[in-house]
Amino acid sequence: MFTLLLVVVAACVVVLFLKASQDDDGIDNQAIERLIPLRDAKILQQETIGIDLAPGYEGTLALNGTPIPEDQLTVVPQLNQVTFTPGPGKDYEQLPSGQSCLVATYWQSSTPAQTNTQTWCFTVL
Repeated sequence: MFTLLLVVVAACVVVLFLKASQDDDGIDNQAIERLIPLRDAKILQQETIGIDLAPGYEGTLALNGTPIPEDQLTVVPQLNQVTFTPGPGKDYEQLPSGQSCLVATYWQSSTPAQTNTQTWCFTVL
């Protein structure tokens, strides 16, 4: 009986440790610090979308399969953030209503040929 209790306690500790190592959005990736917006969030048509990467990473964005031109992205190298805010004169003056999915392609600055992607979806009101 004591052995069974010990196994259950150990399993709970492992589950809690794994859950604590993931961020609020369930991203278990050392390269990604935050998704903007979070997965399954509800946002307005003029809100900023993007990704906050760990130090030493860069990236680009595509919305619903269409790459966002690099000259329309806001890149803050000091914070490793890549974002897009819709507006006049941009490919998206406002985000399309309904479900949208964002794909971030990212890489370590030291190895730009080795890319990874992160996809997440959200609802635009």
